[in-house]
Amino acid sequence: MAADSNTQKVAFIGLGRMGEPMATHVLKAGFPLTVWNRTPQKADSLVASGATLAKSPAEAAAGADFVISSLMDDEAVLAIATGRKGILASLRPFAIHIGASTVSPKLADKLERLHRNRKTHYLAGPVLGRPTAADAGQLMTFVAGDAAPIERARPVIASYAPTIIVAGQQPQAANVAKLLANFTLASALDLIGQSLALAEKSKLDPRLAIQMLSGFFGIPAVKEYVTRIAERDFDPPGFEIAVGLKDIELMIAAAHDVNLKLTNAEAIRTKIRAAIRSGLRGKDWSSFTNIDRR
Repeated sequence: MAADSNTQKVAFIGLGRMGEPMATHVLKAGFPLTVWNRTPQKADSLVASGATLAKSPAEAAAGADFVISSLMDDEAVLAIATGRKGILASLRPFAIHIGASTVSPKLADKLERLHRNRKTHYLAGPVLGRPTAADAGQLMTFVAGDAAPIERARPVIASYAPTIIVAGQQPQAANVAKLLANFTLASALDLIGQSLALAEKSKLDPRLAIQMLSGFFGIPAVKEYVTRIAERDFDPPGFEIAVGLKDIELMIAAAHDVNLKLTNAEAIRTKIRAAIRSGLRGKDWSSFTNIDRR
């Protein structure tokens, strides 16, 4: 049976740049909402709108039908799941944990096993989109796991990500799909940056270069990056460069697990590390393209 916003309780763990607007849309959809964040002050606007603030992930998950986690990396997700005050300590049988973070495929499958041992369910559901899409409630998501929990969770997920792509039954499939999407985008950013570097160093009219690239990369989000990279507009960050580095590392590791070497991803990793060393930490991840344009 699908989730009913009048009766089904949701807990949301992690109220960062993506998590806070996602949780806001869950609340707007009518689901009773409990939230937890390492910095409690980030929950103020949600609490003012009717959410309940928990003191720990375990407290947030107690009594919840669905728990959504939106956190930085594998370590953070594993900690809120398995820690002494983690969600597995209190989640009731048949409740569903939806992992909205970009994490390694290995962790997705590990979480599925941990939940299965507790008679709870894990769905990998990494989201795709910039913070502006999160604000608008227009994210995309890849979801993988058992079919019945996916259908139960669909109304909750649709509140923040109306475009739901079911990637398969094995949770890692959703995380592989997300890494593939991010690898394609990272490669596009690198190509845009190198194209603009060639245009600039060859004294080509920058307006012509931007027009050509914007036409070639016609997808709105990528088209936006053409302008940002051309104008070196890396503030405010939609996707911070440190997070971009984490995702590139995940891509390289996932490829290594299947005996594949992603040479382009390794080249991008080198540029991102150089960009961070040069003082671009905290900037948008597209700022690594500046390395070719110095």
